[in-house]
Amino acid sequence: MENVLELRNLTVIIQDNRIINNISLTIKKGHITGMIGGSGSGKTTLIRTILNIQLPESIKIEGNIFIKNEIATDENRRYVQPVFQDPGSYFNPRWNLRQCLEEALNLSISIPKENKIKTLLNEFSIPEKYLNQNIRLFSGGELQRISLIRAILCNPEVLLMDEPVSGLDPLIQKDAIKLISELNLNKKISIFLISHDIDFIAGLCDFIYVIHNGEIVEENSVNEILKNPSHEYTKLLLKSRNLSNLKN
Repeated sequence: MENVLELRNLTVIIQDNRIINNISLTIKKGHITGMIGGSGSGKTTLIRTILNIQLPESIKIEGNIFIKNEIATDENRRYVQPVFQDPGSYFNPRWNLRQCLEEALNLSISIPKENKIKTLLNEFSIPEKYLNQNIRLFSGGELQRISLIRAILCNPEVLLMDEPVSGLDPLIQKDAIKLISELNLNKKISIFLISHDIDFIAGLCDFIYVIHNGEIVEENSVNEILKNPSHEYTKLLLKSRNLSNLKN
């Protein structure tokens, strides 16, 4: 099965600190793959390194990133589109919805951009009449759907989703999970979900990587991770999850 995103022995050093240490992983075509880890585990640095954004000048990167079996470049990185935790902060607050979405479109796309935008708006239950509405006026759930539309307009092979439901209320989270699942099933887009929420990850993914202190400490199918975790950090995550469920 084709690997659409692959990391081979990736190490990231910032100011002599080894933030990512010898990580190897694969995201297979058509699959939803998860990564779970707590704060400070290296998730944010990993995302920025894959996308080549917001990296300090002092950074040193070793190992390789492959996209569709080729070394990652500025050109083929367009096949990996992000959906961030706080999508509202990544849109220009002076723009309306139409401007935010049109920014993502390549002018060479054969489908007229107005048609493509309206088709996706309908699919994601955003009324067309809101195209001229300022982006700041949309709710958190609407912004999450708009960020997915924007990413899809770039014709991605992989969606890299960083804490995509964090901060959303439970009902909106449920809708977002349904959208992500349908997106993978209907549009055949591979998805790499990164989160601290093991229940969210387990509910959507086929395979999970566990990251701790910049290293992959465990990787396995969802069932094996939940039933037979081998690393102490994974066991701690599961214990914390069970305590949280008891409180609720």
